[in-house]
Amino acid sequence: MPSIDDASQELPSVTEEMRSLQFFTDRHNFVRLLAECLNEDPAPRRIQVFHGEGGNGKSLLLRYLRTQCCKRLTPQTWQQVKALPDAKLAEYITGLKPGNYMPVPVALLDFGSAGLGVESSRDPFYGLLMLRRALGESADNLSQRLRFPLYDFACVWYLHQKGKSPDEIKALFPLGEAAGMVSTLIDVVSQNAAGAIANALFSFFAGGLGNRFTVYLAKVGLKKERVQQICQMDLDKELVFELPRLLGDDLNAAMAQKESPPRIVLFFDTHEAFWGHERQQPTAKYFERDAWVRKLLRRLDLEQGIVAIVAGRDVPRWAEAKAVAPKTDIPAEYLKTQRVGHLTEVDGAEYLQKVGIDDAALAQRLLAVARVAPDEVHPLYLGLCADVVLAARERGETLTAADFADLPDLTDTARQLIERLLRYVTPETRYAIEALSACRRFDYALYTTLGNALPSYYQPLRPHFDALIRFSFVWRDTQGGYRIHDLLRRLEDEREAPITREAHQVLLQHFQTQNSVEVLYHQNRLDWRQGVETWAEKFDEALHYSRYDLCRSLLDLRSDLLIRSDFMVGVVSDSEGQYFAALSQYVAAEQEFRESIAAYNGALQCPPDDVYALGNKGLTLQRLGDLQAGLSQHGEALSSYQEAIAAYDGALQRAPDDVDALSNKGLTLQRLGDLQASLSQHGEALSSYQESIAAYDGALQRAPDYVYALNNKGNALQRLGALQAGLSQHGEALSSYQQAIAAYDGALQRAPDLVEALNNKGLTLQSLGDLQAG
Repeated sequence: MPSIDDASQELPSVTEEMRSLQFFTDRHNFVRLLAECLNEDPAPRRIQVFHGEGGNGKSLLLRYLRTQCCKRLTPQTWQQVKALPDAKLAEYITGLKPGNYMPVPVALLDFGSAGLGVESSRDPFYGLLMLRRALGESADNLSQRLRFPLYDFACVWYLHQKGKSPDEIKALFPLGEAAGMVSTLIDVVSQNAAGAIANALFSFFAGGLGNRFTVYLAKVGLKKERVQQICQMDLDKELVFELPRLLGDDLNAAMAQKESPPRIVLFFDTHEAFWGHERQQPTAKYFERDAWVRKLLRRLDLEQGIVAIVAGRDVPRWAEAKAVAPKTDIPAEYLKTQRVGHLTEVDGAEYLQKVGIDDAALAQRLLAVARVAPDEVHPLYLGLCADVVLAARERGETLTAADFADLPDLTDTARQLIERLLRYVTPETRYAIEALSACRRFDYALYTTLGNALPSYYQPLRPHFDALIRFSFVWRDTQGGYRIHDLLRRLEDEREAPITREAHQVLLQHFQTQNSVEVLYHQNRLDWRQGVETWAEKFDEALHYSRYDLCRSLLDLRSDLLIRSDFMVGVVSDSEGQYFAALSQYVAAEQEFRESIAAYNGALQCPPDDVYALGNKGLTLQRLGDLQAGLSQHGEALSSYQEAIAAYDGALQRAPDDVDALSNKGLTLQRLGDLQASLSQHGEALSSYQESIAAYDGALQRAPDYVYALNNKGNALQRLGALQAGLSQHGEALSSYQQAIAAYDGALQRAPDLVEALNNKGLTLQSLGDLQAG
């Protein structure tokens, strides 16, 4: 079974990445596991999963393995050293010098990276492109560079069709490749007619790949028809979700070459970041988030030497995806799980010695503070303890065990350690921490932006920045930026420190100039309701104009938004449901609609006469009914439409002049009539159409210039006429068609360029002519 699918100058922090790697301790069994994956033949057939509690050091482990352990030995050397104890084997491998091993191409994708630009590691387009870019850069020293011809073409095609300039496209690929290969691909897609692209592309592939082209043809099943299919795919509904398979196919073909590296390693970190605080979600919605990752992993031919390692807090529930997302599940037998536990006390003591804490009594007290179970020490807590001691030492203070005597074991430890740490840092560093806590992610440029805007708090100097990134709650990501631990960010949100709020205002203005979705995050932190309302407006606008890439960016932000009312949860979930319905992800759409309805029901508990909640509930029920009707779930659709009408009636009992409720009720009655007519429930359909027309008349009595009510009234009359004609009620049908034309004329008098009304009028005139001719 080759694949699941068919086819700085100041001393850095003790926990900042590079110095953290020097102090790395324990985890020798993971070094052995990776060594076996890289040196044992045949290659492992399973995806390696590292799981454990937050703060256990999984991210540090992956970076340690990536930078110190991705080394393949000669078969003879491996046979000589494989029997060594874990600690000795780890010491041997990490101590190897260049020339004594074969470097292994490696890519690390951290799903926890977010913000600062359009790229997100969780986005199905940009996340995959970041992985491909990392692979290309890692393999630059190989005699034969890894090539991804079909995937690269599809990416260039996607970006070109999205209106990106050649320079913008090139910037997204490794520099060494952009000058040649990507430039040629851009020429292919921009200088050839759609029908000639396949021929031009094949000529380029044959010339660029040389004798490897035949391997690609055989391994990928590359045909001109497939290129044509790519060009014909809807960019955001189809192509973006096909890209994982294309990259997988290209990677498989690259590894099938005689000169290919025996192994490559793909690291995926912080898997839980796909859901944020929404980890307990309905099933379909849960599995939609990381579907593209599953598609890629399914496609990989692991036997070719592709090693995949995924780290997160939980064991992935990928096998369960089969019930809601067929052909994206990953059966349990394809996973090898390994728990990343806490440090032992021996390893914790070794860590404290490495960072320079040699007071035995102090070390024992710190171990006690960080102890979470017998002989289990929490790495994050221990790192914070070390930070406190070292920060005090830099100020000339020597802490002893007695200084930590008042800290309770296991009870709110991290919070109190952070608060204590901030006592020992300089005021400028503390202010900078409080300001940067407003960021989802930051770099030196953003640190400088905040400092220049808030000069009374801190001056943006490089030495101060280097001191800031020393602490255990600051982590460097794979994109060269930093993020502050969620715990500290939550603390600052709760404290509502003035500088944090001022920082949100500065960042709001900063990201507005960049037209970034990050502006919504900061708006939400300043005024949660306004932020959510703006998010919903932007999302609905993007959906209306089919800007699905922007929708994805907004969805990625959604898990970090504060939403503090059931009503707004209903609004957001309804928007998400419309998005999934537009992408034909029907199960996820239904679950979002039901979540929205449940939220509106919660809002109606107090007060029960919330007209807006009733009206919005009706709209969502109508959309749910439309979805069910389209899936031939007729009984469910009838029930949803009837519940929607009841919700509108409830709103109208409280606000009889609510024009929107009247108009929406009319539309739902029309949809109900359409469904009844299709089920040959003719009497019920006639009644529903007539009630629909009456609801539109009620809206127009209150708002005579309501163009869309006029147009929709015409639609209901047109459908009524068609039903009457089919029932041989010719006189009634003639009258209905004529009234429909009058309604369209009324709409066009007020909005002469309303294309929908013009089109509908034409169709009705045609139906009228057919009836008169017959």
